[in-house]
Amino acid sequence: MPEPSTEARARLETLYGGSLPPALGALTEEQHARLADAVDAARARQKQALREATDSGLDFVPKLLRGPVRKVLFG
Repeated sequence: MPEPSTEARARLETLYGGSLPPALGALTEEQHARLADAVDAARARQKQALREATDSGLDFVPKLLRGPVRKVLFG
């Protein structure tokens, strides 16, 4: 029998990219919400770290070329 869908669970499934593993189905609504918040925060930190690493890597490129190089690398 499928678990009832809740807002927090649906948000977590969206972040996960599909149905949650059975072990996560046993969590409460509050736990789903906290886990979704934690995943969101982790992804934001990861995105920021990647941005900083990219900018740091471009420090080796002459300033005049950074814009075109960034455009070639990232579209």
